[in-house]
Amino acid sequence: MSDEFSQLELGQLNLQRGRFDAAFNIFYGLAKDQGNEEANYALTKMCFDGVLNPEQANTLFILQNSNSSLGNGYAHFNVGLMYERGIGEIQQDYKTAVEYYEKAIKEEVIDAYCNLGNLYVSGLGADHGIARNVDKGMDLLIKGAEEGSRQAAFTLGSIYTNGELVERNVKQGYYYLTLAAFAKHDQAKRALLIFEHAYRDNYSEEFAEAERQHWKIENMRRLYKCI
Repeated sequence: MSDEFSQLELGQLNLQRGRFDAAFNIFYGLAKDQGNEEANYALTKMCFDGVLNPEQANTLFILQNSNSSLGNGYAHFNVGLMYERGIGEIQQDYKTAVEYYEKAIKEEVIDAYCNLGNLYVSGLGADHGIARNVDKGMDLLIKGAEEGSRQAAFTLGSIYTNGELVERNVKQGYYYLTLAAFAKHDQAKRALLIFEHAYRDNYSEEFAEAERQHWKIENMRRLYKCI
């Protein structure tokens, strides 16, 4: 366990310093040989952030696609992400992406709510047989945010503030951006600075509610780890 932990630290150090090849090799080894969930999560983030080269993406796809049959939530999410974006040699296929995101949700990968919800809200998969459904997409995003997905919270904050996909609701926008910021989402923090200049109002109630929800999520996570 201590060796795994030191390897994870080394992988994170390489990732922070932009040594993506070294980080990938470390995380991939831990995920492949030891089934380490934190390494799987790190690989998910690298895939999400677009720092994998095509060869690495294909290597990860082979591993995750085989692991997905074992009920590995992060594997499902990664495979869905690769199909959504068309990473490496994988052809973009939104319908298949939706199938894997739905599997990831069943395995309690909360960020899958965000990706799946965004597909329905945006209508990006319409040409692949995934009809736009704003209500369904918003429900998924809200569920993800309330479960602790900071990306879902940031996405909701942006949607409500922009008012392009749904009717503008700056109070809701502030709530979700603040919830994401509490979860250390850097873009949300920057967006709030712009928000507070553009939409001057009293948001004390929304701030307090976001803070309560944040600690509710954190307490549930701590309880889950103790069980």
